[in-house]
Amino acid sequence: MRLDKNENPFDPPPGLIEELRLSLSSLELNRYPDQEAGTLRSAIAMHCGFPAEWISVGNGGDELLLYLVMAFVPYSGCLMTLSPSFSGYDHISRALGVRTRSVSLGFDGSRVFLDEEKFADAISAASPDLILIDRPNNPTGLTISVDLLSRVAGLTKGILAVDEAYVEFGGGSFLSEPEKLPPKVFVLRTFSKAWGLAGLRVGWGVSKPDLRNRIEKIRPPFNVSVFSQEAARVALGYSEWMRARAKRIAFTRDRFIEEANRIPGWRALSGSGNFVTLYSRGPVEPVRTAFDKKGIRVRFPEMGSLSEYPGTWVRIAVGLEEEMNAVLDTIKDLSGRL
Repeated sequence: MRLDKNENPFDPPPGLIEELRLSLSSLELNRYPDQEAGTLRSAIAMHCGFPAEWISVGNGGDELLLYLVMAFVPYSGCLMTLSPSFSGYDHISRALGVRTRSVSLGFDGSRVFLDEEKFADAISAASPDLILIDRPNNPTGLTISVDLLSRVAGLTKGILAVDEAYVEFGGGSFLSEPEKLPPKVFVLRTFSKAWGLAGLRVGWGVSKPDLRNRIEKIRPPFNVSVFSQEAARVALGYSEWMRARAKRIAFTRDRFIEEANRIPGWRALSGSGNFVTLYSRGPVEPVRTAFDKKGIRVRFPEMGSLSEYPGTWVRIAVGLEEEMNAVLDTIKDLSGRL
């Protein structure tokens, strides 16, 4: 069972696969792709309600994150994130030699939280060039409110990037009111999670043209392949299917959290993504061994500031019902031994 990468457990709909099969015969694979991804950006614009001139497209969301740091964090500049956050942020900052400042999340034994005043004070003290917030936070599942992020956008002199890779699974969106998108905010989306197209590597983002143009100066031509552009465009025609599958995953997630929190010795953190993080005060090795024996691949994430809490953190991607039941059986078996 592959529950370690926050992938969608459902295959794409048969109609989508058939459309892509038929489109292969008309794609000019000997030609470079449209370097502006014009057709795809127009389709995304129709989907999200923002002008195509506000849309950026990348070879996965990770590529757009890379461009954000390159475009807006100068030499000796500052990138601010939460701790913990998506591990890709740390990878990019280390690869580019960027100075980072992280704001620690708190944990009271049952829930993870962000001290809002501490966050505001950190922004004032560090004066970051770019603030990068994953919403919900990966790996904890914490969802920062849109109201707080709007406040952050007003506090910072730099750019606020909001990573909404999991937005379709709940928690609301920073893009829900197009007319209110601040000029210094970039909102990231992806086809990898709710759309179930992780293998295609297509990410997209929304920002006002002045901000987008700075990203475009860095983006190389032909960064998204001919096939990926076409597949993402076709997928947008199956938005009802996507929403139904995302709703089903969210239902499975919530049921799993409820059941896991009935098991002595375990705490399942609430969240609005397609993953759940479990915490136990017991040691990690028996947990790792138990999952390995069951053939269940899970993630033991880096927890940044939360690593100071002794015990074990396990991130579980929300899979099919039978897969989640297997996880529940595993932690029940461990319950009396930790």
